[in-house]
Amino acid sequence: MTVEGSQQIIDTLKKNYLDEIKYIMGDLNTDYSRFSWAESRHIAIYLIRAYRKSMSESITTSVMFAHSSDQDTFTFIDLEAQTHNFEFEQLYSTKQFLQYFANKNLVEKSIISKTIPSSLSFTVLFRNSPLVNQLDDLSKWSKEFVDHEYNYFQTELIKNNKIESFPLTQTQLFVDNYHFDEMLTSINDNQFTDEFNQCLFAYQNQKWFLCAAALGSCLEHLMLLTLISYHKEGQLGRNPTAKDYLKAFTREPISLDSRQQTFIDTLFRLRNSVDHHNSGITSKRICDMLLDGLNVVYNEYFLPSIKGAQ
Repeated sequence: MTVEGSQQIIDTLKKNYLDEIKYIMGDLNTDYSRFSWAESRHIAIYLIRAYRKSMSESITTSVMFAHSSDQDTFTFIDLEAQTHNFEFEQLYSTKQFLQYFANKNLVEKSIISKTIPSSLSFTVLFRNSPLVNQLDDLSKWSKEFVDHEYNYFQTELIKNNKIESFPLTQTQLFVDNYHFDEMLTSINDNQFTDEFNQCLFAYQNQKWFLCAAALGSCLEHLMLLTLISYHKEGQLGRNPTAKDYLKAFTREPISLDSRQQTFIDTLFRLRNSVDHHNSGITSKRICDMLLDGLNVVYNEYFLPSIKGAQ
């Protein structure tokens, strides 16, 4: 059903959606790739009114959801009469509502099947007030949509033990994904902490060349601390290079295999490409890859070394 002021509704919902992303991610972190309605992506939004017993006849309950589309649209469907029955009254979740709509052919199954799970929620609105006059209530859906998407991919990251692209330190994403305070506490080395804080400073100020070079130094330092934990730092000799660190890591007790050697060697090559091409415009992605590598060395090599020393 065409709704009066539908474009205004879409524009308001989109603005609140993007505002909530910025609130979570921070103003300078513009990696919105995981959010369904960000960048150039579009969605079709559905608001379906259904019957629910209410203390007031002026209040209605609706299900709101979206699916990916080639353009932004807003559709209102009134199913209050079709759902005013005992069978529907026994349903309580949004998923049950959608399943009922599909089973009873009240909404096309192709629409239901494409639903973005994070977009699905209840909303309470006034019956006799135009939707365009209830933007504050409708906009709560946008906030919940973003929050659900963020919580979903955050849970997936934890489940799969994956590290996200390096966000800014003041954002919620940084707090939830990185826990670098724990890493620095575990390493407990003042020099390393100082070096790493300089990496953060460079990243926050988008000094990619400085950040990448500093992360490369932190990588070497962390490998040194790992060898010290095993009392194997003597294997390095004087003025060790990346090649010396790799060679030491191939020996007992670390014993890197060829795949692991290639991974760490790739990290050093990335660092070296920055040093040897002193352009000052190193991409953020290289910094992210070096950060990922630092995290791998910490989790897979440094932590086992301190556990083995205990």
